[in-house]
Amino acid sequence: MRLKDNLKAIKTEFNTEEKFIENFIRSERFIQKYKIYIFLLIIILILWFAISFINSKINEYNEKESNRIYTSLLNNPNDQDLLNKLEQKNENLYAIFLMEKFVNDSNNTKLKSQIQALKDNSNVNPLLQNIISASLEENSIFLKDYDKVFKAYQLLKENKIKQADILLSQINENSSLNQIAKNLKHYQGISQ
Repeated sequence: MRLKDNLKAIKTEFNTEEKFIENFIRSERFIQKYKIYIFLLIIILILWFAISFINSKINEYNEKESNRIYTSLLNNPNDQDLLNKLEQKNENLYAIFLMEKFVNDSNNTKLKSQIQALKDNSNVNPLLQNIISASLEENSIFLKDYDKVFKAYQLLKENKIKQADILLSQINENSSLNQIAKNLKHYQGISQ
């Protein structure tokens, strides 16, 4: 009995080893058959990781450089060379810097035309383009509710209550400016 059990155990062990060797040979054949594709896949993955790493380092360097230039411009706002460098490195920071100058000198037509050109530039962030439109007192998609409240306030100052009511009614209930619109309606005696 014991001999039969030992023989069965040895036979099972041989079968297990045989299956292991068979699977090893199959995987070796698979690797041999597709080694070029596997090698190419590994090279592509290594290149992708290397390019991603290098690209992130370049973007980080450009961001630090544009922030350094912007900080230098804040300390010396009349340096035209720094302003040109900032325009080349980061057009969004350039637009913000020009808008800040425009707030302090809103009569400067050259500055206004530069900002106007940035509003139509595709490299400038779309939200920033809308903020530029609002600062130039043009219609802004992003700030449309703000524009309506501002125009309604101007109409209320001119005692044009009906027109102000129409504008204030157009403000969505979910808007953060809805409470201000309700306050303006109440203040002028417009029924809600």
